[in-house]
Amino acid sequence: MNYITLGSRILLKGSEGTDVELLQNLLQVLPEQIGSRISEAGIFGPQTQAAVKKFQHYFNLKVDGIVGKKTFLFLGIPTEDYLPPGANLFGTRKLKKGSYGYDVWVLQNRLATTAQKYADALGAPATKYFDNRTEMAVKIFQRDVHLVDDGIVGPQTIYQIYYYAGMGGRILQKGFWDRSQGYDVYWLQKNLQIMGFYPGPLDAFFGPLTWQGVVHLQNSLSINKADGIVEAKSYYHLAPY
Repeated sequence: MNYITLGSRILLKGSEGTDVELLQNLLQVLPEQIGSRISEAGIFGPQTQAAVKKFQHYFNLKVDGIVGKKTFLFLGIPTEDYLPPGANLFGTRKLKKGSYGYDVWVLQNRLATTAQKYADALGAPATKYFDNRTEMAVKIFQRDVHLVDDGIVGPQTIYQIYYYAGMGGRILQKGFWDRSQGYDVYWLQKNLQIMGFYPGPLDAFFGPLTWQGVVHLQNSLSINKADGIVEAKSYYHLAPY
């Protein structure tokens, strides 16, 4: 199978590939008011287009059924000028021991928020540096998803991380258009709810209740700066089990 990195190209009706498969999975796991059921595996057909339009309408984006940089951002995948200066889009290069950069930060955050055992293996919040602990966490994840456990993050591992990890690709915080709504905010709310820190609706909007939930989490961990901003330190503790 030819793996295409999610976010590396605009997706629209007629597109085909593993990135379309992942897009469809993201849209399908969202609650009914945001997401849609799709049976067009890997093919961007009418169902996928309708699901994208529904997602765009919900978040007040341009409703054109085309997945460009703003729609990707709200799927928790910063691309183009939403990436930090000089950063690599997660998935556009292989990552291994010794790698450094924003995409390693994303890898570490996504692993940490997926399961506590991956966070334990990492041993600390994301640092952008692919060290021995990161390699260990990757190997555990690879075994869990039945891949060769070589500790190298290539296309197959990246695909599975996108499939299983709901957040970790960007800083989340209240009051910023590009940080306060989307697929990853939904998973933030869901994990906080499971952990007992969030009593509000799973609406994918980072409002006052979500902010309070993050602050409660940060206070419970004695994080020095309980500011309600979800960065590496908070991501590290966001796996509910």
